[in-house]
Amino acid sequence: MNEQDLANKVVQRLDHGLVNIKQGTLYQLQSARKVAIDGYREAPQLAFGLGWASNIAFQISHSQYFNSRNLLASGLLALSLLAVTYWQVVIQANDIADIDVSLLTGDLPINAYLDSDFEAWLKRSSQ
Repeated sequence: MNEQDLANKVVQRLDHGLVNIKQGTLYQLQSARKVAIDGYREAPQLAFGLGWASNIAFQISHSQYFNSRNLLASGLLALSLLAVTYWQVVIQANDIADIDVSLLTGDLPINAYLDSDFEAWLKRSSQ
């Protein structure tokens, strides 16, 4: 038995009992049914696509935390972090290149990497 058959049997059983109901009670039941049906609203279906993106943009633009001052501060923070990271990478690459050039030109002995005082020698020679 599927849902439709069950629903039809329930409706038949309820309709069978309508014969013995008073007219006033029947009117009250019909008006309550009309109110219930008028108040019924189908559940909204999810829409696929980019509708969610506009909803997120709306929420962000109307949020008290995502105003222009906070967005500017966040952007400057991200930009400064990128600049510091880039600067560190360039400095490290230049230091390695300087050591390689010193090794190749003979200014730095080949055994310097084996010496435990290598870092102290580099600091003295850079001053």
